[in-house]
Amino acid sequence: MAPKKENENWKFRTFIKGYEDNEKLDAIVHRLNNEISSKIDCTTCANCCKEIHPTFTQKDITKIANHFEVTPSQFIDQYLVPDLIGGDFSPNESPCPFLKNNTCSIYDVQPDSCRSYPHLHKDDFAYRMMGLIVNYEVCPIIFNVFERLKKELRKVRA
Repeated sequence: MAPKKENENWKFRTFIKGYEDNEKLDAIVHRLNNEISSKIDCTTCANCCKEIHPTFTQKDITKIANHFEVTPSQFIDQYLVPDLIGGDFSPNESPCPFLKNNTCSIYDVQPDSCRSYPHLHKDDFAYRMMGLIVNYEVCPIIFNVFERLKKELRKVRA
């Protein structure tokens, strides 16, 4: 279903970019995220760990290396490759090497980018639409928040 909505999503992005009340938009997205994410068990999906390459910052690397009792350099050599931009790192394989039985084997020390995914609790939704559209087909939470948001904003526009 998600691929069929691609054109609709790009039109929706254009609409959102022109939406005048970003605080109200963020409040709606936060509410929808809370409602929807509480009903979805991420361990039945784990698409984010299978298809997305999270960012590992130096802080994340140090924390996880300490967990494994290795140096940050050893951790990088074994599990990561440099990102093309920004000086951070990503897993050297896909799915994520820490995904075991659809759960994160380093959950207690996982990277901040994983911990905050799908990032719908953050402010400035309108300015993060590109990344969300890309992940629309990956994450059922993003998919459902998007679809509910479209319906709610149609009511406001009508």
